[in-house]
Amino acid sequence: MKQILTLLALTAGLHTLFAQTTPLPVICGNEVFSHIVREKYPELDAAFRQTFEEAQRNSHAAAAQRSALNVRVVVHVVWNGPEENLADSIILNQIQVLNEDYNRMNADTGNLRPDFQFVAGSADIHFELAEIVRVQTDALFEIDVLGNDLLSSLKSNATGGSDAWDTEHYLNIWVCKIQPTTIFGFPVGQILGFAFPPNGLANWPEGSNAPTAEEDGVVIDFRAFGSNNPNVVENPGGGDNLVMKGRTPVHEVGHYLGLRHIWGDGGLFGPNDCAQSDGIEDTPFASAQSAFDCDLSKNSCEQVELFYNEDPLDLVENYMDYSSESCMNMFTKGQVAQMRSVLMGPRAGLLDPVSTRQPVAALDCKLFPNPAQDRVVLALQMQDQAEVNIRITGADGRSVLDIPKQTYFPGQQQIALDTRRLPTGMYFVHIQANEKTAVQKLSIQR
Repeated sequence: MKQILTLLALTAGLHTLFAQTTPLPVICGNEVFSHIVREKYPELDAAFRQTFEEAQRNSHAAAAQRSALNVRVVVHVVWNGPEENLADSIILNQIQVLNEDYNRMNADTGNLRPDFQFVAGSADIHFELAEIVRVQTDALFEIDVLGNDLLSSLKSNATGGSDAWDTEHYLNIWVCKIQPTTIFGFPVGQILGFAFPPNGLANWPEGSNAPTAEEDGVVIDFRAFGSNNPNVVENPGGGDNLVMKGRTPVHEVGHYLGLRHIWGDGGLFGPNDCAQSDGIEDTPFASAQSAFDCDLSKNSCEQVELFYNEDPLDLVENYMDYSSESCMNMFTKGQVAQMRSVLMGPRAGLLDPVSTRQPVAALDCKLFPNPAQDRVVLALQMQDQAEVNIRITGADGRSVLDIPKQTYFPGQQQIALDTRRLPTGMYFVHIQANEKTAVQKLSIQR
């Protein structure tokens, strides 16, 4: 894993590293995504962290609201070779795996070590398959690390991919063959999946080549989708093929719902040490990810933790590690609270009722100033005359301000919002005009 960091730094050891026979790693694409954000968009990196921390502060309140949360899923199968065109039975199996794993109904719950049974949690999050969209393509999909492109072509009909359904109201999962990642033509590893952070993509700096709201969602390599998939992923260590049980999508949806890697996101592009944290109280500290194994004796951080009142072993059974998929079997209660908080906050649109099952275009809008104090202006580009509905929610998903509906005409509209009664904190502005929607993140600072 350290090889790729060296490659990205373009050190003098570049050629030597490629000359070595060390097997190439399998990578979670979120490490690549986080690196791109930190390097090219530091202001967005800070916004991501603020959203995570805000959701963390509200997670205990969200945990008390234990109603079932239902998420609609659209699976886009974008295929080139016939083996990539996964059968419906594989798609349905993966939805079943998501529902079992997120609700602790998986058959291997008994494999969790007794010392961690008390922290295992059920999220009461349920996934409903809304549609399978199939697109045959001649395109090949490779992540361009140096060009800061995370498969944008996969998510557009115009470039051989598949347009997203309304990303505020649907979890879009794209399944394709992700080509091995290369730098200057040299292979550096295989990414099996990635997902964008929970606060949506409308906050990317204006004028940058960053993904749009229509690119929000999860991407999975076709070989890692479903537990009944006949395609195989070769072991980067050179041994037997990796056992795939549908846990790669479980892991990536965890990212989509606000979870970090259990070792605190050091590693590939950052330091690995016991000071790294995923921000969840009941996940033990770890200095590094697992190596696609199931080492139940692993204890990479020998320190007493207040939550456990002892030095716990690494929680390798957790879905947010890089352990073998046959070893993974649980989320913690803290992770459950975090995901539910995110789902009732920045991802709250997924819980809204929808009147259409078709892709819905996003509105062209922005907020300024942002951060704001007593007043913020919503700049809204209207294509057609429409009745506009605006509401502001807190990070816990509760409505704090509803703006009376008003009809606006085509053209640039500037709508002033009175935020004097809103305390300092993070909020989300939901805008709907006919069937077009958008969500903008708003920070109030005084």
